[in-house]
Amino acid sequence: MKYKFGSKETEIFFYNNFDFPFDENANKIFIIDKLLYELYKDKLHKIVSNNPVYLFEAKEENKNLNEIRKIYDFFHENKVNRSTIIIGIGGGIMTDITAFAASTYMRGCRLILIPTTFLGMIDAAIGGKTAVNFRGIKNNIGTFYPAEKVIIIPEFLKTLPEKEMKNGWAECIKISLIKKSKLYELLTTDNEINMDKIIKSSITLKAGICENDPEDKGERRLLNLGHTFGHVLETLSNFEISHGNAVAIGIRAAAKLSLEKNFIEETVFNKINCILDMYGLPKSLEMKFKDSFSKQVKSVLSQDKKTTLYTLLILFDGFQKTKICKDIGLEEIVKGLEDCFNKN
Repeated sequence: MKYKFGSKETEIFFYNNFDFPFDENANKIFIIDKLLYELYKDKLHKIVSNNPVYLFEAKEENKNLNEIRKIYDFFHENKVNRSTIIIGIGGGIMTDITAFAASTYMRGCRLILIPTTFLGMIDAAIGGKTAVNFRGIKNNIGTFYPAEKVIIIPEFLKTLPEKEMKNGWAECIKISLIKKSKLYELLTTDNEINMDKIIKSSITLKAGICENDPEDKGERRLLNLGHTFGHVLETLSNFEISHGNAVAIGIRAAAKLSLEKNFIEETVFNKINCILDMYGLPKSLEMKFKDSFSKQVKSVLSQDKKTTLYTLLILFDGFQKTKICKDIGLEEIVKGLEDCFNKN
């Protein structure tokens, strides 16, 4: 699978095992999720061989400029230059931070990503977005820098916790709802889940959108479905609410607002919620986050990178049909978020 994002081409490879080739003559360094490295030490040791390895504690609170500086120090100590291949192995946090470091060091080094989570395989590693969080705002600093190669090894999913799988399902469902495709049917009608087929279908859909709009100025913004709501929820909970749960609730909030504005009929609203229910994704927020929400929601929303005078919001305009809305005021967003709380 090959895709061109602006001037850069990404080739995506699928492997059933860990026996894949790297350029033997190239200088290589690895940035790897510390927990993953311990879990797959024997298999990753063969891949890493005698090359330098930076083990990163992949937590959302570590996706910041302080940690980037430590990675730059690691690059400097190991004489990284623009011909060095930087290889990031881990989930979405890892691919985000590795790609950001590679894109900014010496104005850009070679980059290969090996996503090890469902979310990473279908979303974070695809399309070239890189990011770190800044002053508590998610993904507030970043670049567009597609990897030259993305290596998908579905075997990693066998040890992935259910919470992380749900993060991936939320993004997968989001992709299935954005535009007409067979992914929704694949997720809802097959008797047995075919992960390889689902991953490839999700990548094809996302990569196709990113090829048409590599710098997020038009169609690619549709991929933010559920994310304006979701990023606020993640931030206000100090990332206690997982990305997948936040996006799922954000999709439900977008569907409800779309229904209230008569963009969709109730049958479409129910169909959207049905697939989220099918994969066990949450319907509401815990009340313990309400106090933080009330105090900070407008401040967080005003700092969102999609906000100008109005918040850019992706809403539904039918089943598997979405649109960019630029005339949604902050008060409507706040009300939509307030309605997400479990008031029972």
